[in-house]
Amino acid sequence: MDLAVFGYVGRGASNATRERLADFTDLLGGALSVELNVFEAASYADLATAIVSGFVDVAWLPPIPFIRLERRRAIVPLVAHRREGQTHFHSAVIVRGDSHLASVLALQGTRAAWVDRDSASGYVMPRRGLADSGLDLRTAFAEQRFCGSHEAVVRTVVSGRADFGATYGGADDRGPWLDVKDEHARPADIRVLARFGVIPGDTTAARVGLPEDLRGRISSALQALSRKRKNKALLRRVFGVDQFCPWEPSSHEELRLMTEDALERGIIDDVETDAAR
Repeated sequence: MDLAVFGYVGRGASNATRERLADFTDLLGGALSVELNVFEAASYADLATAIVSGFVDVAWLPPIPFIRLERRRAIVPLVAHRREGQTHFHSAVIVRGDSHLASVLALQGTRAAWVDRDSASGYVMPRRGLADSGLDLRTAFAEQRFCGSHEAVVRTVVSGRADFGATYGGADDRGPWLDVKDEHARPADIRVLARFGVIPGDTTAARVGLPEDLRGRISSALQALSRKRKNKALLRRVFGVDQFCPWEPSSHEELRLMTEDALERGIIDDVETDAAR
């Protein structure tokens, strides 16, 4: 049986998440007749290094790390991730339900919670949107912190350690705050202050050196597995998606242009490490 490695960033992953991912890779490996091992990277820079070196064959990538690796011609997209019928979402700037903040400009002098610098919805897109709305990001915030995950951003806002946070949201105002429960098992009391951008979903991609026939088999197997009702719950728990679907070449173009614009204007920093260039 052939051997391949599936890579993802496991920062903040629970043992339950690791077990579900192992179940998924066992399922995919069985469909391919390939032994599929899992590589848990500590960061997207580490995952990029593993892909470029040839250690990781297939990877789960959010939009910004995907764009960086594709720009280097290091990866080939296999499938797009679709949730609730959509392959796109937007950035949501959130505040507590009882917050006095009523507009973007009212964020001057407040405390910000971001996901990380590799997050399109939790950093890149909202910073560009806030700058376009008139905030001077060089002086706007009294404090800024990187929380490492979308759920952590929500909890930081709910606890009062930040005045606002940036995360993802759907068109129906669904977002990670619905998964964060209080002591009475109720969803977090969160209000969406602003929405920015149309952001492509995650992508499963393969390193360019992986044989083309195997890349095609993996793409077909992922789509076939996601069409089976019995696999739906596992896909939702692991990836937060309902389906894997064909990847559209134009899907990331707007985000590419916006990211380049934000870099040129100094709204975000180019945080690619030497290893990831």
